[in-house]
Amino acid sequence: MGVRRQAREAALQALFQCDFMGRWDVDAVTFCFEHFSVPDGCREFAIRLSEGVITRIAKIDSMLTCASENWSLSRMGRVDRAILRLATYEISFLDDVPINVSINEAIEIAKRFGAEESPTFVNGVLDKVASTHRRALEVEVISTKEEAEEEALDSVLLGTSGDEELVLE
Repeated sequence: MGVRRQAREAALQALFQCDFMGRWDVDAVTFCFEHFSVPDGCREFAIRLSEGVITRIAKIDSMLTCASENWSLSRMGRVDRAILRLATYEISFLDDVPINVSINEAIEIAKRFGAEESPTFVNGVLDKVASTHRRALEVEVISTKEEAEEEALDSVLLGTSGDEELVLE
């Protein structure tokens, strides 16, 4: 098993514990990692994942609520919910992890820790999260491109390079 998979599984356990205890803070993650064996090589990534989810839990839960039609978060099993939160964080906030890797890793972890139907459920929800994320990125790119074009047009029309201030007298 790879280091990142071990880190994801450690983060899953920490997030499960946070959910079970209803305590979403870094101290709960630290407690989990201190009391359960987390190999040093994967600890840094596990902490990054766990703390990332904790600091963005409201946003992640909102994204999952939108992506999981007919399933409220409270109806989901804790393991599935923790896997979904973890992968949604990766998809939405980690640029160094490809989306398909996050989804595939979540499915594999669901096979190991979840119920029989967990991999299919996790795949379906994360596919919607990823689709929404991709659309948001496309809109962002288009908006950025339009803003750059507007600035270029303004500088041509005003006869400036964009770095100078226009002084009107």
